[in-house]
Amino acid sequence: MDLELLAKFQQIYKDLDLFPLVEAEDIAKFRVDYGLEVKVRLRREIEASEKNGKFIFAGHRGCGKSTLLKRLANEMSEQHYVVFFSIADLIEMTAVTHTNILYAIALLMLSHAKKLGINVAGDIQQTVLGWNTTTRKQTQGEETIGELGFEVEFLDVFTAKLQREHSFRDELEKTFEKKFSDLVGKIDRLAAAIQIKTKKTVIVIIDDLDKLDLPLVGKIYRDNIKALFSPHIRIVFTIPVSAIQEPQVMGALNSEGVVRPHLFPVAKFFPKDDRRNPEVEPIAKNLNIFLEVLEKRIPDGLIEPQTAREMVLKSGGVMRELVRIARECCTECMVQIEIEPDREDIIIDQEILNTALQNLRHDFTRQIGSSLYDLLVQIYKTSEAEDSSNEGFVKLLHGLMVLEYMNASLWYDVHPIVVDLLKQKKLIEA
Repeated sequence: MDLELLAKFQQIYKDLDLFPLVEAEDIAKFRVDYGLEVKVRLRREIEASEKNGKFIFAGHRGCGKSTLLKRLANEMSEQHYVVFFSIADLIEMTAVTHTNILYAIALLMLSHAKKLGINVAGDIQQTVLGWNTTTRKQTQGEETIGELGFEVEFLDVFTAKLQREHSFRDELEKTFEKKFSDLVGKIDRLAAAIQIKTKKTVIVIIDDLDKLDLPLVGKIYRDNIKALFSPHIRIVFTIPVSAIQEPQVMGALNSEGVVRPHLFPVAKFFPKDDRRNPEVEPIAKNLNIFLEVLEKRIPDGLIEPQTAREMVLKSGGVMRELVRIARECCTECMVQIEIEPDREDIIIDQEILNTALQNLRHDFTRQIGSSLYDLLVQIYKTSEAEDSSNEGFVKLLHGLMVLEYMNASLWYDVHPIVVDLLKQKKLIEA
């Protein structure tokens, strides 16, 4: 077995997982300029807003929002104090509520204040840390977590409980249901203390809220938007693109001053009217950006150029889908290296890509269900959705089976891998 070749594909697989790019070394090695206009628009609106402005950043899962937000945070940190975090790193994703989102903000801001050497008032610490009697009993009297140690280590302690302990989250909800305004007041006071210390306005950026299941999104952004937006600081929230199809969600956002969410569009490889024309060349600018992502991660000679091009087109213009296809190809190459140990010429070619795409078609098949194929065919033929708030359509959009594109107007298309599935089932012409 060619262990050197195996190691190369293992490294490619790891490099493809570096989304979003966070470490300076990874940014220097893998960064590709993508979504510049969206980032500039969002930054300019934040800077021009009131100090308690709230912003909604939407897009398909995996389109590149996390990488863009991290870059935005890095750029804005020169003139603002940015608290950037992923909700997935702090709270079990199936248990996210408007209350524990705000609690996470308070917890992070207290941690930042401690690191800045701010002498935080006792009543603030009591509100954020002292409400949970179980935690206090466990930590009181322990030499390793005395008063000073607890202050240093509380973020890890409380994060672990938010992630793993249902009872802890329940107690949090019950406690702050009655003390909600008190929690918000402490967030505002922490922000003021940080601003005085750093001479910078605080901005909070919360990533990965777009990865929540739709029922949770509705509860947070529709039913509890006023409470969520109550801190008097600038906050950037993320939301799934499928959620902004919901009139009630948009109505709730509009009522709180969000005129229009910032949308990270899917990269468009073909104009709407030419999307079915096999003679039309893809839009070079967008194609080349996606090819560059592959070139920075896959060494020369390990992927056929034509295969790389087709891999990009099969992504539908969603960056995470490109990564998913490429990683599936790497997995297949590693399998073949072991199955055919005497071969030294295994690369990502058309045969490998076909196997990868077959695996991903199966994944989509499990999600779609028999009732949604007619809707997929209709969208494929018309590029429109008769009712964009239809539950089936929202499910297809949320699951990336249908993708939203923008010209002068919005239009929709079926994910290229799902198109192949429709052809396979003879629901559209091959």
